Amino acid sequence: MEAEYPRTLAANSIEPGIPQMEIPAKRFSRMLGRSLIVALTMTVESAWGVLSIDTTISGNRSAASTTAATPAFSTASGNELLLALIASDYRSGANTTIQSISGAGLTSMLVVIAGVNFTAAPLSRQTFSESGASSPPLGGGGAKVTLGGASNATTTSNASGANSFSGLPNGTYTATPGNQGSTFTPVVQSVVINGASVTGINFIAGAGYMISGALSPAANGVGATVTLTGTLNATTTVTGSGTFTFTGLPPGSYTVTPSRANATFSPTSMSVSISNGNVGGVNFTVSTTENIIFFDNFTRSALSYDWTVISRHGEYAQSETECNIPQQVSAGSGLTITTAAQTWACGDFNIDGSVRHAPSPWPYITGDVQWTSKNFTYGTVETRAKFPAQATSLWPAIWMLGSNCQVTNIYTADVGYSTCPSLGNTGYVEADMVECYGGGWCQFHVANPSFGIGGGCDAVYTVDTNWHTFVTVWTPASIRQYMDGVLETTCTHSITYPMFLIIQTQTGGVGGTPNNAALPAQLMVDYVKVTQP
Repeated sequence: MEAEYPRTLAANSIEPGIPQMEIPAKRFSRMLGRSLIVALTMTVESAWGVLSIDTTISGNRSAASTTAATPAFSTASGNELLLALIASDYRSGANTTIQSISGAGLTSMLVVIAGVNFTAAPLSRQTFSESGASSPPLGGGGAKVTLGGASNATTTSNASGANSFSGLPNGTYTATPGNQGSTFTPVVQSVVINGASVTGINFIAGAGYMISGALSPAANGVGATVTLTGTLNATTTVTGSGTFTFTGLPPGSYTVTPSRANATFSPTSMSVSISNGNVGGVNFTVSTTENIIFFDNFTRSALSYDWTVISRHGEYAQSETECNIPQQVSAGSGLTITTAAQTWACGDFNIDGSVRHAPSPWPYITGDVQWTSKNFTYGTVETRAKFPAQATSLWPAIWMLGSNCQVTNIYTADVGYSTCPSLGNTGYVEADMVECYGGGWCQFHVANPSFGIGGGCDAVYTVDTNWHTFVTVWTPASIRQYMDGVLETTCTHSITYPMFLIIQTQTGGVGGTPNNAALPAQLMVDYVKVTQP
């Protein structure tokens, strides 16, 4: 049977400060042993404003029970009130009295009117967070981020550029970063929170002010670490030209301090103040106890006579597919070797200049340079380089080869020819300091006289497309390989033969077929420095 409740229900006593309201009457099926609960969340526009229904949900128990529950629900507005209309039927036909309502952390106020139970309480809504970062930290650190929309707030990014807002209800927001002396991309971002926290609201900080300087002579200062402290903290590495730069800096007071093993600096540090412009001329003089036997930062447009630019095919025995041509080697702001998908005809030569392999067409052009006559035994090789991406499927390398192959390598990459022993024969030595191909991007290998000799002489370490400093320490007892100051491996074999340096990019062979869509690609070297004890 059915029962019809009064058409309107007064609720002015439910919550202090809420005006009298009328709720449309509901019709409920009055079945034996069943209970029903209807909940409405209502938005209060002002103390005496109009009420509007934000959400309506219901639940129905089909069997006798002492409890009834609605499905889960959420709301998006503020200043809300939760109303629950509860009706139940008992087998005897008499309505029971509802004792309490609970859930979502609510504290209820129970009112019984005409056999229908009402409860009202402020709605405890779940809140969420929004987070992101502005990078690099030099421009994004300390940035003020303003949040507008469903809630308004501001926060300051930490020294790493990260920021976050918490306690946010569902809604649409805008996030706007700002930092004196910096610009941001994008200028503003829209953020929608709908039942979950939002992350990754990131910005790129640019412009700002700059502090720059130099360490001289460059040979003593390259690779040094320069530390910035003050309004923002940061570090950078001195480039091959001996210079350093900090960008995206807000106004403030800073201290610049250089450091490097075996070096002293004059002055030891400098104080710098930024008000509304860039600051340059933060210069230091460097003294070192290192015995520098070779240094080249490739500042001239033509390579020095210390280098020979190779003009021939790669090693035939390794199934290489490139022509090494001088046009693919450039200098002036570091050394750059560019590899491109372009058909070219080349062969190689005997040391008397006669043709060894007749020219024929090959699908790739690239570059290869080696020391002309310089070689050494024991010492430290330091290079700062930027390798192409693994996706290129190229075969770039910075390596050393025994000096008994130094003359022949200019004319042909073949080993087992003239004074150059074959791989695996007595007298053949090779140290691949950074060699990248296939799945091992990149690798360290030593052949003495063969590869696979164990003792830490074969290793893989990850090299991405950023600039990195590679250091190879060769002693009578071992060869240690470092990247950015981290020891990657120690080869415990002793190599006593002198070696010379080669910088090149190959194609084919173990590198496989290059990815033409990723070409042209560059191997870039900022500087080469060799010291001995």
